[in-house]
Amino acid sequence: MKHFSIKQKCIVSLILVIVMGFILVYTYTDEPENEYSGVIRLHVIANSDSSEDQNLKLKVRDEIIKEVGNLENSENIEESRSYLKRHLKDMEAAAAKVIKENGKEYDAKADIGVRWIPAKTYGDMYFPAGNYEALNVTLGKGEGHNWWCVLFPPLCLIEEDESAMEELGVDKEKQLQVKSKLMELLKSKGSEE
Repeated sequence: MKHFSIKQKCIVSLILVIVMGFILVYTYTDEPENEYSGVIRLHVIANSDSSEDQNLKLKVRDEIIKEVGNLENSENIEESRSYLKRHLKDMEAAAAKVIKENGKEYDAKADIGVRWIPAKTYGDMYFPAGNYEALNVTLGKGEGHNWWCVLFPPLCLIEEDESAMEELGVDKEKQLQVKSKLMELLKSKGSEE
């Protein structure tokens, strides 16, 4: 670099800075790999862990499940993902309405993406820790515990209570088919590792 002029050294330095900038942007904006591609989870994250905020979280959950009820008719995960992305603002509005009706003044934010989630049990099914695609509905500061379920396959709509299942039009056979398919997906993913 002895034989380069100041102008040439500045140009080379500028090029190196731009290249490093692109490398940093690419490194830190890359979404984690979805380890369980057959599943979309729903998380409703409370503003705080106060009993009032935790109860409000459950009311918002009920409203969000009504909003995503059409997912029960989705034929595949792409159709479900597309529906969720198109209706993010609707879910935020539904959550905001419930929040306001309950005298709170914080907002709600809905987004979908891949995020690391610790191991959880849902009914009689175990979900290992890993990167899952998830719809997050964050209430206010989002500093409280969350409620979660599986949107695809539509397990949020399958409850332990038989009368509730009947009201939703979900018979025991359909519940077993959905659970069996999900277990197949999770077991096949586990055996690949």
